Amino acid sequence: MQPLRTLYRKLTEDEWRKTHPFSDNISKVHDIVFHPYRTDGQREEAYLLWMQRNQPCLFGRIAAASRRIHFCILDEEDILSSDAHIADKIEQERLEWKRRSLHPHESFSHPAHGFVVLATSPRLAMAAPDQNLRTFSEKLLSLWKVSEKKEAQGKVHSEWLYLRNPKKKEYLRFQFSVDFFMAQGDGRWWQDHRVPGGIAFTANSVGHMKRYREWYENMKKQTEWIAQTAMLTIAAAQETASGKATWLRPLVDGKPVVRDLKCPFAKPESLRKELQGMDWTRYAGHLHTDHSIRDEFFWADADKHPDVTRSEYIQDFGYLIDTRERDHHLFVHGQNVAEREVFGDIGNPVDYVRITTRYKKRVVPTDKEEAPSSAEALGASEVEKKLKEIRSWKLKPAELM
Repeated sequence: MQPLRTLYRKLTEDEWRKTHPFSDNISKVHDIVFHPYRTDGQREEAYLLWMQRNQPCLFGRIAAASRRIHFCILDEEDILSSDAHIADKIEQERLEWKRRSLHPHESFSHPAHGFVVLATSPRLAMAAPDQNLRTFSEKLLSLWKVSEKKEAQGKVHSEWLYLRNPKKKEYLRFQFSVDFFMAQGDGRWWQDHRVPGGIAFTANSVGHMKRYREWYENMKKQTEWIAQTAMLTIAAAQETASGKATWLRPLVDGKPVVRDLKCPFAKPESLRKELQGMDWTRYAGHLHTDHSIRDEFFWADADKHPDVTRSEYIQDFGYLIDTRERDHHLFVHGQNVAEREVFGDIGNPVDYVRITTRYKKRVVPTDKEEAPSSAEALGASEVEKKLKEIRSWKLKPAELM
């Protein structure tokens, strides 16, 4: 395959976008991330704020609100460099993500349950969702070097993350699939998979989040929490002119598809209205949530094509709660791994030279010699003003489940 920079130059403009401008929330993020004087920290804050209020995945929203997402952001300068540079940058950020999440505590590191590889530029954001963009996306994913496997539902790409039990020397490894998002989804039927600025691959571990909440934050009833959060995520899918991309399935005669899988909710009658009477073992969709680069994203139609609606995927909730399922142990419970295996993969913590800690608000220098240039100061002021406008997107404590 050709170098990423060559594929980047082959991208074509999205003619549909000329008559269907980006949503206001996408445009506000573009004003920040494409600003010539924005800092890396400001760009990351803009993405975290957007994720909290403008995408349906509740797990992702919660992680974004607590800065538990690790970013590898590739701008145009990176994209136009060599493939080796891009692969090295992704691998370095991937390693930092895994190291910060291994044994997180106040005196050492701040965890991240998810990893985002984001390629961003005005050219990418405005590119047509055609074969050129698909080839570019496939090439970028190949530079991440995630594992790939053919499943019954299609090709699935996977990552993994480790977590240590803080009370004993026990390490768990969690597996999870890689998802895919594009700015091109804004306004199209697969709007749930949009992202400002370009394209993004995400890997989020529900199991790592669950175990962290249990082990490090002493939270209870987390099995019930992940089942409810997963169902609410599907229920929150965007209603478009072509309907939703995914949806909950109703119980049949009060029974789920997997009839011997007990309801995970202690008080089902107290569930939110949109979950009552819905199956906790299976859900449906015109796209499969385990897939990354999907065929459907690269068809010209902004609305659902007949080939999309002629069938639907039946997808699994059950693995989140069913301890009999192999995927439950891989994705949720976690697999026990030896310390030597963990350290062989990501290194021994005593050898780390850099780690991600809790975010601290930047202090503006007062010394005249350290003050930014007038052009930099003006740009920073503009970006800060734009950030202030979207900080209302931040989730309030009562909204965090």
